Amino acid sequence: MPSDTKTRKPQARTALTRARILTAAATLSRTKALEDITAEAIAKEAGVAKGTLFAHFGDMDGLLSYLLLDHLRQLREAADLDDMTSKDDLADPVGALVKRMMALIAVITESQTMLRVFLENIGATKGHCAPEFIEQLDVLDQKLLAYMEMWRGSPDISPALRDDRSLEELLDGLIAFLIHSAILYRSHQIQDLNIIYDRLYKHTEAFLVTAPIS
Repeated sequence: MPSDTKTRKPQARTALTRARILTAAATLSRTKALEDITAEAIAKEAGVAKGTLFAHFGDMDGLLSYLLLDHLRQLREAADLDDMTSKDDLADPVGALVKRMMALIAVITESQTMLRVFLENIGATKGHCAPEFIEQLDVLDQKLLAYMEMWRGSPDISPALRDDRSLEELLDGLIAFLIHSAILYRSHQIQDLNIIYDRLYKHTEAFLVTAPIS
């Protein structure tokens, strides 16, 4: 048997085992609070030994990082199919941006643990970024940038996007609002996502829209 065939079989088994563990974690996350999901429960669901789980992911945070990354990939795939040029998006440019921001907030605030894992992987708490996370988030950022560029260049879209700051600076502000909203929600300072949406909409509008000349 050729050596490359021998190599591919263990790699295929490794990939299959990782996929089974991630699928098990995702399945349990839909039925239990994430804080209640244990390595033992995931291993049992996946049909593997607990040691196998740790061999593949290091620890539970490592596993949850991959699970969150999978959610971000799904969000990115949805964004790839979203051209943001629907009638509603053009009629309410602020709402179009806030709707996409809320989609990310929903992913990263699935639980307090998930928000912590997200902040760690973007470097907010550990001081270094996970390249895989930044890659997915960059795609989502580019989607927002492209929409704001289209908004700024379209005189028919009302209200007008402010033009005294670069699009990159405006995006930085949106990201700050997004993360602050996620923290408010997961710290239970605001427990209703509808209130989070309304608050985020008002802040985004105040930040992005050209103030009328009095």
